[in-house]
Amino acid sequence: MATTDVLSEIRAAYARIGIELGAPVAYGTYYRLRCAGCGGTVGNVGDRLLPGMIDALLDDSFDLYAAGLLGCACGHQAARAEALDAPRAAAARARLT
Repeated sequence: MATTDVLSEIRAAYARIGIELGAPVAYGTYYRLRCAGCGGTVGNVGDRLLPGMIDALLDDSFDLYAAGLLGCACGHQAARAEALDAPRAAAARARLT
């Protein structure tokens, strides 16, 4: 899989949870992650993931985003998690906060 295919997969996966893939940070290998709601920086991601890996990583992190423990302090990712799967988001908030 070409790097551009991996970046497209990463971009699409993060977009679902309300995060945009920003400009390269180091040698085109790491990219800044920005909140799609307020534009704040929420981290970095590398482009050396295997096909399908980002979907699994974000699914495993869904509960943390839903509870507001990952993502931006503005709450955009928690709201996106609620919109994606309200019952799972509510259960995550009850369990983790």
